[in-house]
Amino acid sequence: MSTLQTVDDSHLSVGQADLFALLCQRRGWTEAHLTAIESTEHDVLLGLSEMVEALHAARTSGEKVTIAPDFDMDGIASGVLGLAGLSELGLDVELHVPDYRRGHDLTPEDIDEIHQAWPETRVLLTCDGGVNSHRGIAAARALGWTTLVTDHHEELAPGSAADVTVDPCRMDESYAHPGICGAYVLYQVLEAYARKYRPEKLWAIHLLRLFAGLGTVSDVMPILYENRQLVRDSLSIARLLWVSPPRPNGAYGDAEPHLIDIENSTMMQLLRTESHHPAFLDAFEGFALMLKAFTQTGKIRDLDSIDEGFYGFYLAPAMNSPRRTGDPLEDCFAVFTAAAPDEKLAAAHRVIRGNERRKQLTAKHLEALTHGDQPLAPWVYFSDAPKGMYGLLANQLMQDAGHPVIVVDRPNAAKDFVSGSGRAPGWFDIIASLEPHDGLSGIGHQQACGVRVSSADKLGDLAEILAEATRVALLAVDPDAPQGDLVLGPDADCDAGIDDLTPLFELVRRTETLKPFGHSFTAPVVQLAIEPLGLRIDRIGSEAQHLRLVTRSGLSCLWWNAAQDKHGALQDLVRRASRTELGTMRFTATLQLNTFRGDTRVQAVIIDQLSAPA
Repeated sequence: MSTLQTVDDSHLSVGQADLFALLCQRRGWTEAHLTAIESTEHDVLLGLSEMVEALHAARTSGEKVTIAPDFDMDGIASGVLGLAGLSELGLDVELHVPDYRRGHDLTPEDIDEIHQAWPETRVLLTCDGGVNSHRGIAAARALGWTTLVTDHHEELAPGSAADVTVDPCRMDESYAHPGICGAYVLYQVLEAYARKYRPEKLWAIHLLRLFAGLGTVSDVMPILYENRQLVRDSLSIARLLWVSPPRPNGAYGDAEPHLIDIENSTMMQLLRTESHHPAFLDAFEGFALMLKAFTQTGKIRDLDSIDEGFYGFYLAPAMNSPRRTGDPLEDCFAVFTAAAPDEKLAAAHRVIRGNERRKQLTAKHLEALTHGDQPLAPWVYFSDAPKGMYGLLANQLMQDAGHPVIVVDRPNAAKDFVSGSGRAPGWFDIIASLEPHDGLSGIGHQQACGVRVSSADKLGDLAEILAEATRVALLAVDPDAPQGDLVLGPDADCDAGIDDLTPLFELVRRTETLKPFGHSFTAPVVQLAIEPLGLRIDRIGSEAQHLRLVTRSGLSCLWWNAAQDKHGALQDLVRRASRTELGTMRFTATLQLNTFRGDTRVQAVIIDQLSAPA
């Protein structure tokens, strides 16, 4: 029997529905659709063969290639992938660490720094950027360098000035699924090179899918088609680099992460059986040490912790934190390039600590932003935070408001040029909404982009445009649609109850076979109706900052960082429910399986509270 079934749930009573089939029906996840998005077939990128030949010419003539990456997680992954892969393929390679204060474009200042550091450079290779960096490319060509651009951003008129450009968003490109990350573009170049000139190195190059998959998740690419298998491969390789912390006092004794020896990982043992370039080994050793550092800080508890959520919510934010806090970027590259393991591990811990500072600064600036003078709220906000934090602030405001938000500089005069960052839900395209309007533009991705405003007196227009475009977009949204794919609980509108957890366990088990989840293929969200009567409420966490709600049936619901704001009100509801009959509380949540000491149970992670009894 197929794992998917067409279900008419109108005749099913609470608790009787096949919840997985019902979920698939509501999501439109037919068997045909799920099969189609698993296809790994893809076009050959324009310029790919020309770039392979240019790199081969550099290798055969012994010319030095210097890589110029972007500074976000995709750029870091691209740079490390390029350094490791080209070195393994036999090229003479250097890696330039970018200055995020200059913005995402490759600049003449970058070219000057590369020329000063490695004057013998003859080939410049950009990754995750460069397609529209006309000044930087011109400066490189003026030095007589061959200029090679790998990018995944939209090429704008008059077009790339590089000798060879590989980009799924080139103006003349017809790549069927252009939503691939910068690291994966460069990976395709390396794989094509190895296939033609170094076939004995194909296995090694395939392992660099580790970094291409990380870039895919971190840059919020659609988890569809070739990206799905790419992310799976990346996570599989990452798990082979992780070592469970030893428990000297037996299976249930305290784990001691400081005793982890990454050389005991399956992947490092495999890599040590063959001869590889030191830069190639450094990249994987660094990744293993980063996993060790996250294990030591408690973010990785077991092998199952290493999933697309770990990439998106822990690893990528940590690597993106320096530009948000003003810290140096060097540590993010040193994790994968430093000379000794101890240096790599120390760099990893500095990156993680920097991310903790980033969280504190974000909270501070968000508080200042939401309580300050904001005449264009809730669409456009002015901020005095470091510019690298604008995207984070916009994302938090967007999540709270449910519509697009742009955070910009606070201008001094009406004719000041203004820049900022915008974030939007999946149903809204920021760049497309700004495109028809003079003086307004977005650069990047439709739901996460930089925003440029030619003069401050256009900011009011910007707010009006966002408001009207949102109104139009929302006309297509059913206001009566439930928040959540399934509604679970005792109420009349619920699809199934939560007294018997066995159906929920089966739902989660079957849903997890569809991983990875991400942009354009999001994880299911349920709406939970929970009765206050008999509810147990625990404060948990090192600072008692989290809540754990346990229903009478034993469903554990975790609510992160909610204790300060929600604990008292929930306790009051539970007390009132013991004296009089109250209705249910409604929450949105995700469901997951949790294993503790060999016992696996279903648990919920609360996203937000929708309602509570009066």
